[in-house]
Amino acid sequence: MKRLFTLPVFLAFCFPLLTFAQNKNGSIHVPDTLAAPYIKIAGVECTGNKLTKPPIIIRELDFKIGDSLATFQKEKKVNFNDRIFYPGDSSELRLRMNYSRENLINTKLFLTVDLSLKKITENQYTLVIDVVERHYWWLFPVAKLNAPNFNEWLRDINWADLSMGLFFSHNNLWGLSHQSSIVGYIGKSWAIGFGYRIPWIGSGKKVGLTMTAGYQNLYTVEYASVDNKRQMLYDYNSSQNMKIGAKLSLRPGLYNYGTIKLTGEYIHVSDSLVKLDSNYLAGYKTTNTSLTLYADYYYDTRNSHTYPLKGNMLRVFMEKIGLGVVSKDIDLFYYGIDFHFYQTVGRKWYIAEMVKAENAAGENSPYYYQMNMTQGKDFIRGFDLYTVKGDQMYFCRNNVKFELIKPSVTKVKEGQEKNKFKKLQYAFYLNAFADAGYCVNNFTDVNPYNNRLLMSWGLGIDFVTYYDLVIRFEYAFTSMGTNGFFFGFGMPI
Repeated sequence: MKRLFTLPVFLAFCFPLLTFAQNKNGSIHVPDTLAAPYIKIAGVECTGNKLTKPPIIIRELDFKIGDSLATFQKEKKVNFNDRIFYPGDSSELRLRMNYSRENLINTKLFLTVDLSLKKITENQYTLVIDVVERHYWWLFPVAKLNAPNFNEWLRDINWADLSMGLFFSHNNLWGLSHQSSIVGYIGKSWAIGFGYRIPWIGSGKKVGLTMTAGYQNLYTVEYASVDNKRQMLYDYNSSQNMKIGAKLSLRPGLYNYGTIKLTGEYIHVSDSLVKLDSNYLAGYKTTNTSLTLYADYYYDTRNSHTYPLKGNMLRVFMEKIGLGVVSKDIDLFYYGIDFHFYQTVGRKWYIAEMVKAENAAGENSPYYYQMNMTQGKDFIRGFDLYTVKGDQMYFCRNNVKFELIKPSVTKVKEGQEKNKFKKLQYAFYLNAFADAGYCVNNFTDVNPYNNRLLMSWGLGIDFVTYYDLVIRFEYAFTSMGTNGFFFGFGMPI
């Protein structure tokens, strides 16, 4: 289903920030000096987890109960648990406690995580993990734009273009990190979707399962592009599709992940749409039925999955649309690689880069199935008002960040420290960015932005807060001579 714009979350967190700050999302507490060169973690004590079961917490530790960890700095390069530490790094104890805390934050179950040590003997300690759990029940309104995208809607606001609905979810059922959700909206477009995620199945605790189902009936459909401007059809029942999916999430190592996903889709488009673009679906038809197999593997050491400042992520992926089992309507194959790099370069200064290359092995893809370099997570900044689609795309995004306001939590009255809604976590980062991209389309000559190098640069401010919300405010210039102010949602890199 298309991405939904969640109005209440956006409005609730934008402005109430002028207040004194406390700590961010937790920290580690280790004595300045420890008598023994190695200490043994003899046990783990979890506090603050009113719902979450202890095994869910313990499995994220970067070490095992019973391990002995060095309390001094290593003199040579050492590989600990898939991470390489160099001379001058902190002690193994501090590093592993810090990575364990980051892993727990990345479960998206907790607002804050604090790790400390409780002494048993001179060389034996209990690890104490104190957490503040997130609010797990959510019920709020959502809005689906019957417009090409949010930035185009802002330039000609029409409230009649909103389809309204509700989103409901629970993100920690049974205290086992099970997630369930239901979303629906009505209006010119309408839809309903369900999802259920089990973090792992089986005794090995390395395989998770997610099941989804959804139906969508769209009023607004992009059916073609001319001069890289979206050609839109505005008509009831323009496109209807139903999807059912099952996904296996693999985690063979603490920082190693994989995905295998099978999706069945049925799509039907109106006769009006086919008259506008007979090649919108495969076979010049009004319906397509397909099975899609997607698989990826990625290595991820980012300190935060929401807004990373340190670490790397490398992903390789493939997708086969049309397996020839249910039907032979479509037969496409996509593959690619995605690399992200984050590093601290000074006090309050950070750099981030990402490179992605994706290719399609086949002939002219129908418009519905073509890759899009201006949609979702595939974009270069400044081209929000255009569509750049084809059968190959290569792009990079680059940021230099400055921490304007460090990650902080607003102060609350005494006795309300554990209230999940009284405190607001926030941070602001100033960005200087430069992006570049190239989209190959050898089957049309009406789009001048295809088959040429596109570049953009500019400045932006990122607002980061609780519950994985990142709002971007950016002013971009492009190599095509355009410029403008844009909103974005989600981390830029």
